[in-house]
Amino acid sequence: MVEGGGDKPTRGDRARKPAGRRPRRGAHLVKRAGHWYAHGTIYAGRRAIRLRQSLKLPVATTSERDAQIALDDLVSEIKAEASGERRRGDPVAIAATAYLSVKRARPLGASTIRIVREIVARFGPRRLNEIDATEWRQWIDGQDGDGGRMAGNKAETRERFLSGVFGFLAFAKRFHGLDTLPTFERNKAARNPNRRARRRIEDLRPDLIRTLFDCAHISLRAQLAVEWSTGARVSSILYGARVCDLILARGREQIIFRGTKNGLDVTAALNPTAAAILRDYVKWRGKLHEREAPLFLTFRRKPYADNGKSAGGQNKTAFAAAKRRARKAIVAAAIEEARRLRAAGRRKAAEALLDQAKSDADLIGRVTQHWFRHLLATRLMRADPRAAMEQGGWLDIRSVIGYSADMPEHRRRLVADLDDLRPAHEYKPGKSS
Repeated sequence: MVEGGGDKPTRGDRARKPAGRRPRRGAHLVKRAGHWYAHGTIYAGRRAIRLRQSLKLPVATTSERDAQIALDDLVSEIKAEASGERRRGDPVAIAATAYLSVKRARPLGASTIRIVREIVARFGPRRLNEIDATEWRQWIDGQDGDGGRMAGNKAETRERFLSGVFGFLAFAKRFHGLDTLPTFERNKAARNPNRRARRRIEDLRPDLIRTLFDCAHISLRAQLAVEWSTGARVSSILYGARVCDLILARGREQIIFRGTKNGLDVTAALNPTAAAILRDYVKWRGKLHEREAPLFLTFRRKPYADNGKSAGGQNKTAFAAAKRRARKAIVAAAIEEARRLRAAGRRKAAEALLDQAKSDADLIGRVTQHWFRHLLATRLMRADPRAAMEQGGWLDIRSVIGYSADMPEHRRRLVADLDDLRPAHEYKPGKSS
């Protein structure tokens, strides 16, 4: 006995902690928050790996059998990684769904989304590491007479397509178990923005642009004027501007394009000519009290249906009609002037005028609305590259350089204006210099 206390309890007399529930060996399915989860402990070699992971499969739409298959695949992947074996990777469809659902400061473009969906249509249920580089190359470039996805396309188009494919594959390599990226023969010249196909914007004279504007319906004329003044893309014109985004106050004319291709809002100044055309347009449009409504409407005064900013919008028919009318107007005016010249006995001048009109009409037939973006970059780059970036919404000066065109006459004038460094005395043969 110990004074002041009772008997000291022996080891066997101590209260024991109730035995808890032992963890189940191996992996098993658990329902939680409406989804299937993987729980348990799996063993790979001498390692015990605790598994607490969502299979991202809704219980309501996924049977227990399908969930068990997904669990077995997950366990095999974890064991392969732990033992250093080659993993199969996630199914292409799962990696693609994750890639498209990632929240980005700069949303994916419509063309990139289409590329990823094409990948899913081609390889959807297959595992990433089960698709070798040969299959990727065969799908894109073709093999043994079998035309691939990019067969017959320009090198620039192929490079843009490959960039979309590799964007997805890099994501799959980082997050979904893809071991290595496939290799492709890349065209460096086509990837270089300084080597883009050049439009004949140096031949697109102001009088030709004015004729095109005059031959367009007011609903399209306003769009073309804004494109010419701001360099905005067609998608920004049709879907990115509301009534409240246009300011036509004298001296403060501007327009805001929301959610442009780079994910940012772009505030662009308006040329006085473009502002004057827009004043006529808003009178024709009406209903300016609907401040949140789309600014630009069809000739029927209906909003353009958003097609995901792809395929150039829905104003192609109107633009093609304007070009047809402009070509006819150019040729008709030339024929009338040629008759006057012939009457005055200037036959050569009349023939030259008709040849120039045919060339101008052919140029108008080739023009696309995207030419105005190249034209703006070319003109503003000469004066202020920073202003060009802000006006067109470019984030990188290399993009502006890629859009701008080399004007030989302008470059020749710049070189001619260099300092005159001729020596004071001319060199004469036979005399020492």
